[in-house]
Amino acid sequence: MADLHARYESWREARERARLEVAAGLAERFDVERIDDEFGDVTNGDALARFDGRFKVALAQAALARELRAIDLRIAARSAASADPEELDELRAQRVAIRSARLARLGFASARAFAEALRPGVDYGHWKREAARFLELCDASLRAAERTAGAGSSFDEELTATRLRPALDFALEGMRLDLARLTRLRVDDEARPGKRSTAFAGAPRVPQEVWLVFAPASGLAMCEGLFAAAGEALHLAFTSAALSLDKRVLGDPALGLAFGEVLRALSSEPMLGATLAGVAPEHFSAAAQRRRLVELRATAERVALELQLAELPPGAAAPELGEPGILASIGPALSSVDRLRAVCLGACLARMLRARFGREYWKTRAAGELLKELWDTGTTYAPEALARELSLPALGAEALLEAELAR
Repeated sequence: MADLHARYESWREARERARLEVAAGLAERFDVERIDDEFGDVTNGDALARFDGRFKVALAQAALARELRAIDLRIAARSAASADPEELDELRAQRVAIRSARLARLGFASARAFAEALRPGVDYGHWKREAARFLELCDASLRAAERTAGAGSSFDEELTATRLRPALDFALEGMRLDLARLTRLRVDDEARPGKRSTAFAGAPRVPQEVWLVFAPASGLAMCEGLFAAAGEALHLAFTSAALSLDKRVLGDPALGLAFGEVLRALSSEPMLGATLAGVAPEHFSAAAQRRRLVELRATAERVALELQLAELPPGAAAPELGEPGILASIGPALSSVDRLRAVCLGACLARMLRARFGREYWKTRAAGELLKELWDTGTTYAPEALARELSLPALGAEALLEAELAR
């Protein structure tokens, strides 16, 4: 089994490096077919019977992605050609039907059943209720935030493209999380044709080779995205190399997002943000809070719709769920639930750091040491389990909104 797991890691490394190269604008095509053929002992149908646990589900996920590749390329091409929303919705509906039929062949009754296999123990009914509860709770706070002076600021002129990397370095310096000293971390901030516009992180080998990639751009949105990607990259880079393979590269998809949310929350701290942007703390706080509540509301709104898609029987096409184009923003993979779980943990953990180390916790080495201690555990814990280990509030709507409004 050790040799089989080693082959799995080599296959994963090849796929991840190729994916990152395309996203970074270093390669034009993600030749996944060639890679999967090279590692046929891992990717052929017989391989599923030889793996178990998290490995089996991860292989099923890769097989599903291969099955969907043709229609995904077609959707991307039509989108690039500015196809109308109705046409894109029709293609997405076809994708939903194909996906559920393929999952049935892999032994899963629905997309929700597959999501539950990827995230054992996650209570989707609970998160559906919490999403609805957040929508009820956040409206008053959002209206108040929108009325605050400066709430619409994007800070494009204050947080210019050339200042984003120095801003990140400044925020991490006091916690002794200097990116330049992490030899295992590759930071790519070059402007390059074909490079993805949003910042992202990935790791061909965890923790030996980690990428943090971003295109220079201006504004608060780009700054927050960079901080979030840096949180995901640091989690990968500080994962213990002594952990078993499954606890380094597999696990709950929301966990890495949650550590990204911890640093994203750091970028929204009024005192730090005001320093970085050169504006008054009240001005920065108003803009960051309004932006955050709008984003969280959009995530919560997607949960019920994505669950509806995920519960369709095999082969069923997506129903009409709203205005044309809505299927382009949702899907049965339940990414909205992952995002909601991640922001709950990230916001609550950031609030804990503030309570323990002070309102300017980014200036304390102890805060960085605590984060490194958590990152060292890799993917051992799901977000809910990690929250219990840290004695955080139960993850949900109330805890999330309180943490966001507490800054």
